[in-house]
Amino acid sequence: MSKEEMDEFLVSIGGLERTYLEDKGPILDAHYFTVYEGWYPLIKDLINELIALGWDKRIAQVKEKFGGLRFYIETYSEGYQEVISKYERLSYKTCEKCGNDGTNRKIKNWLCTLCDEHAKEKDEE
Repeated sequence: MSKEEMDEFLVSIGGLERTYLEDKGPILDAHYFTVYEGWYPLIKDLINELIALGWDKRIAQVKEKFGGLRFYIETYSEGYQEVISKYERLSYKTCEKCGNDGTNRKIKNWLCTLCDEHAKEKDEE
């Protein structure tokens, strides 16, 4: 999924609401997520599942940490943490760059989840 496709998705759901800097308006740009495009499909599916559970779309942060996806929201109702945890676990098997099957690995003292091709590229940087 490209950045443009993720942007279109965010617009289609009316954006996400910020838990801080609310005066900036809704989040309609995938650059808010400090992850590579390979995880955009995981984030999209996670958001759709939370919305189906009644989530208010208030979000604090989405980032990579220790090679895994982190998705922080303001309030947690029943089922929210289970959905978030599911996608965090999936991120450890998904290349953060391309979305193909990946492995969590340590490259140059940095934990990341990459396919063999992107791991080789990162190791050669």
